[in-house]
Amino acid sequence: MNRKEGIDYFPVKCAADKNIELVTAECGLKAHAVIYALLQEIYGVHGYYCEWQREKALSLSSRMFGGGDRAVNRINEIVNCCARWGVFSLEQLEQNRILTSEEIQENFLFATKRRKAVKMKRAYLLVKVALLSDNVIILDENVDILDENADILKHSKSNSKYTNTLSIVPTLQEVKDYVALNNLKINPEKFYEYYDRIDWKDKYGRRINWKSTADYWNKTERADQKPLGNTKSGYSTKKKNQFNSFNQRDISSSDMSELEQRLLNRG
Repeated sequence: MNRKEGIDYFPVKCAADKNIELVTAECGLKAHAVIYALLQEIYGVHGYYCEWQREKALSLSSRMFGGGDRAVNRINEIVNCCARWGVFSLEQLEQNRILTSEEIQENFLFATKRRKAVKMKRAYLLVKVALLSDNVIILDENVDILDENADILKHSKSNSKYTNTLSIVPTLQEVKDYVALNNLKINPEKFYEYYDRIDWKDKYGRRINWKSTADYWNKTERADQKPLGNTKSGYSTKKKNQFNSFNQRDISSSDMSELEQRLLNRG
């Protein structure tokens, strides 16, 4: 059974929106209906994009303008106009032949933040990786997002069944962006260097969730801590006794002699 990718409800841009107003001024009022139909396709199927192919233009032109080459050309003109005015990403339309935008992706991510996992193609991303929530799985080009049986684990160096597929290896810049965005007090270079040395894995060989780990570093100020081992580290070398609920006291030989004498007198 295929898992749902899209969403049922989505915000609708109104005719007063500046960019859509410019599109309707150039292409006519029916352009607004075309944009709404495209948003239905985007949000309803994949959730954050849709492929723009001749088949879709034919289908939409038949519904909106009665079909035919002139109708198809008009649909294409409206789509190109939307890309020029920023309703859709011109770069993504030209490079990947898809319709999407940063705002569409932000709306999709907000609507799916409670899902256990959300798949997004890296090549289509317009939102900064540092801003993505922990439930987002970023797929590389050679992973088919439509294939329910896509083996996400093959992109990890570890084949362990415990591999955390919700975690990715960040770049140093992504770590810096996340630290700055969340006002963390850790040193991003030290954090990156430390986990890059151990391939971003924990002691069990599982890929760590780097955002949660950075939050933990910030909470415990781990980045500023020094190794344990002597009093120069700033940590007390006071030993624990076997009774954890009591604090250990240092007793001198004279104290012991006095205590011994008191016990003898009581006897």
